[in-house]
Amino acid sequence: MAQYSYDQGWQRERERLLGMARLWDGGTFALFERLGVCAGWRCLEIGAGAGTVSTWLAERVGPSGRVVAADQDPRYLEPLAGGVLEVMRLDIMVDDVAQHAFDLVYARLVAEHLGSEAVRRMAAAVAPGGLLLLEDYDFTGVSGYPPDPALDRTRIAILELMSRSGFDPHFGRRLFAELRAAGLCDVQAEGRVRVFPGGTPDTAFTRLSLEALQTTLVESGALDDGVIAYALAAYDDPERTFISPTLMAAWGRSMAPRAA
Repeated sequence: MAQYSYDQGWQRERERLLGMARLWDGGTFALFERLGVCAGWRCLEIGAGAGTVSTWLAERVGPSGRVVAADQDPRYLEPLAGGVLEVMRLDIMVDDVAQHAFDLVYARLVAEHLGSEAVRRMAAAVAPGGLLLLEDYDFTGVSGYPPDPALDRTRIAILELMSRSGFDPHFGRRLFAELRAAGLCDVQAEGRVRVFPGGTPDTAFTRLSLEALQTTLVESGALDDGVIAYALAAYDDPERTFISPTLMAAWGRSMAPRAA
């Protein structure tokens, strides 16, 4: 069975997740606004991580709404619980989710690890007329300047390692088709890319993801400590420019039940 590649008990995992939030939250929140998320909505976030998205949603839906922040390891979410924000321990591949119960179901960088079955399970939680919104990577355009074969080798080794656990580095391009296959209608999609220099907080997600996998990469023989040390130093180099993977966003509506 496909599984998540990162150890959520790693000592810097919350910092890594906040690095992800720094890169992508602004665009995600703008998309929520465009899609009309507002007071009174019932929202479920799968793989809520450090909780930045669920916290924003809780403020957005207000006291008449409901937000469930779900994660298979909710240790970083538990301090946030209160008011309309509920925290749930949930493995989307194993545990039952309330059917047709949410106006918005959202997940970022989750389906790419777990595959089509996870998409179907999330779609089943969407209320008639509600939205499923997924954001996942497509790694085709990821690069940097100046070109550096050692960094390319590092990136390829990470993707190959994660792929052995079921990760699809191009799942983002599949999202449009995946949502349609899950029975959603009015499906739309778009993508966005971040460009940032080394030596800034925007490199945190990339750098910490490499650190989190370092032991496994070295023990597997994919990379050695010297190459990894070189890559980590490169991410701190302000003379370098990094181009992120494309974060693909796709959303669709659950069809209302047919009249009897």
